[in-house]
Amino acid sequence: MNDTIGAVALSVLVSVGVLAELNLVRLFMMDWRTSRREHSRTRCRWEATGSRLAASDAGVSVRRAPLAAALACGVVPQAALAQTSGLQQTLQPRPSATSAAASPIEGRLQLNADAVTRLQPPAATSEPVPAPPLIIATDRPSFSDTAGIAPVGHFQLETGYTFTLRDRDGVETHRHNGPELLARVGLLDDRLELRATTSGHVWSRTDDGTGAGFASTEGFSDVAVGFKLKLIDQDGLLPRLAVEGITTVGAGRRGISSGRAEPTIKLIWAYDLEKLWGDRWKGFGVYGNVNLAYPTTDGDRFVQGAASACGTYAINDTIGVFAEYYLLGPAAKGTDAAHSIDVGGTYLINTRTQLDARMGFGLNRTADNVYVGVGISVLF
Repeated sequence: MNDTIGAVALSVLVSVGVLAELNLVRLFMMDWRTSRREHSRTRCRWEATGSRLAASDAGVSVRRAPLAAALACGVVPQAALAQTSGLQQTLQPRPSATSAAASPIEGRLQLNADAVTRLQPPAATSEPVPAPPLIIATDRPSFSDTAGIAPVGHFQLETGYTFTLRDRDGVETHRHNGPELLARVGLLDDRLELRATTSGHVWSRTDDGTGAGFASTEGFSDVAVGFKLKLIDQDGLLPRLAVEGITTVGAGRRGISSGRAEPTIKLIWAYDLEKLWGDRWKGFGVYGNVNLAYPTTDGDRFVQGAASACGTYAINDTIGVFAEYYLLGPAAKGTDAAHSIDVGGTYLINTRTQLDARMGFGLNRTADNVYVGVGISVLF
């Protein structure tokens, strides 16, 4: 029964991942078409500006169309008009009916000024200010979850694959996890999100050192559901704080999943170091988790703690790197705590699509020797 539930849950999440990839292609096509349309509209506006001004007075031989088009866009200073004979007069008020009669050329120049005025775009204050573009912010690929919240009304999918090598006390294990999936939906703006996650299909090969060679185990891992709630924003020495509650649902294959609900509560903290220490720390950040879980080992419950600290640096608008230390203790019932470090980076393909890579190392014999992983995340 648990295998069936796990298979159904993973199938749904994998289907969502496939739809995410198709939507990514759609977004690329929409961006390309939008840029083409904007280019065509800009060209038409310039051509229309030149033709209408030329029609207003075919007898004026100065370069009115390009200059008037620039005037309509508000990019030519008044001083530049003095370099074109007589065109500075276009900026003067139109003579009233009671004023002295204007010369023919002055009249034509005034008509030209009126045309320029009609072509000028509305003042910037009359146009609505466009909302800033959404930029994806992921919990991948670090061990620590971030204090960020998925945008309200949007769906974010974070996917990946991890290979882990463990060679301790004469037992060697190779483990593959994928597709790792984390689905996030924003419910309240910068406040609350719902989450669902799984490590996907697990394929493990173990050599216990008896000479029998590697034995394989595979199956679906458990699915976990929960939420993340932002408590406060960063204020001086007070960090941004969020709390996350999540629990497995007891699905997955026996031997890979415990078959029981295993809850975890996380306190997440984060600092933007530029806000804390000034401009010289621009792009630097630090965040971490303090976790409390209630998992099982061979059916026996135990209390497990975890803590982490992760430093990040944004090299530019598209590339970021991180380094992290974390401990998990006890790693299993009756064992010591596992201490590990990992490093990695992220790359923004566009504002809503991110690639990531990471590598981690165990610092003691309780932790795995090494693991590597890659991933892609998309904000819809």
